[in-house]
Amino acid sequence: MRSRVLLPPAALLAASAWCVFLLAMRKHEFGAAGYRYLVWNLTLAWIPMLLAILLVLAYRQRRSLVELLAVGAVWLLFLPNAPYVLTDFVHLGENHRLYDTIVVGSFALTGLALGFGSLLLVQLVVTRAGGALLGWAVALGSLFLTSIGVYLGRVVRLNSWDAFQRPHHVWAIARPRLADPFGNPTLIGFVVAFCGFLTLAYLGFYGFTALAASVRGDDR
Repeated sequence: MRSRVLLPPAALLAASAWCVFLLAMRKHEFGAAGYRYLVWNLTLAWIPMLLAILLVLAYRQRRSLVELLAVGAVWLLFLPNAPYVLTDFVHLGENHRLYDTIVVGSFALTGLALGFGSLLLVQLVVTRAGGALLGWAVALGSLFLTSIGVYLGRVVRLNSWDAFQRPHHVWAIARPRLADPFGNPTLIGFVVAFCGFLTLAYLGFYGFTALAASVRGDDR
């Protein structure tokens, strides 16, 4: 369990450092392009990973169900910050688009890996606590809610902190949609498309991690 928890964040730290390096090289070669927000978005993408590791440690220490659910709820609240980086392609400018695509793509893939890695850790905890069916229900449900969260962040311009700082504002936005869930076709279309992509990508990610675990087991 130690290597499974600590080695992936080490690799993701290296990927994050590479993203920052690419951004620094971009500034050195072409000048600042206003992409500093990518660093902040990637920093936010690390929060669900850290919370997932905290959940794993709390589960190993046999913390109470209430404590585990609390950590899990905060993790879910911040999970959309990880795949949100995928939507930063909308900021691509007209100049140096080839290099900028590599820069934004590196940040986006690292953010997505952070999100999937954290989701895998949470799914493993839920699977051990409640079985495989519950684990997959939590994983797929989290991807659906994450897609809604990304829409709220990109289109409505909400963020995870608003749930604590402006809960009444969040409720004012959510209430009309709860009353008429099919009244916003743009929201529905985005959630279906984004959730479908995340689900298929996560299934591939899960399959590769399972294959890697099987190979490691055969080598022992």
